[in-house]
Amino acid sequence: LRTSLRPFELTGYFAFGAQSGALTGVAANGPVFSLRNAAGNSELVLVRHIGLGFLTTTAFTTPQTVDYGLFVARSFTASDSGGTAISVTGSNTKVRTSLAAPNSLDARIAAAAALTAGTRTLDTNALAQLGAWSGGAGQGIVPVQNNLWDQYTGDQLIVLAPNEGLVIANLTTMGAAGVARLYINVEFAIASAF
Repeated sequence: LRTSLRPFELTGYFAFGAQSGALTGVAANGPVFSLRNAAGNSELVLVRHIGLGFLTTTAFTTPQTVDYGLFVARSFTASDSGGTAISVTGSNTKVRTSLAAPNSLDARIAAAAALTAGTRTLDTNALAQLGAWSGGAGQGIVPVQNNLWDQYTGDQLIVLAPNEGLVIANLTTMGAAGVARLYINVEFAIASAF
């Protein structure tokens, strides 16, 4: 029997990388990245990979832990605001031009401060967490494609129904004077059923 592996049935497949502005003074649990499926046609967003990295550009007054958590947002009826919007319209970020674009997706990353939370309820526990020690400028986590969330062929993806999403939050308050730049890599598909 000859077999050939192929992607699961989907209408669109996307990947993007985004970087924050010069983040400073973000409080504990401050949202720094947000992805919301606001689709009005019942399409699903299937998240396969999420990678995160940061680089300390100005040292904190006292060395500290810099850590982040990935949370599912439910009842996400109003998008987070502020920061920098990430365009996923038209052919932008498609991995194949002929595939469909998302119906309605809001993605954004923090600029110099945390995002302003929209209307949503975060799960109590994070799906994943990542952290490192920052004792001075130039320290951080290498931004890779899949260090925060990674699913392989046959594994369960994160499936976001309409008005669900993902939020990456800063877990520990950023100390005085410190400045960091955050890097996010995301790979996801859209499908009418899964």
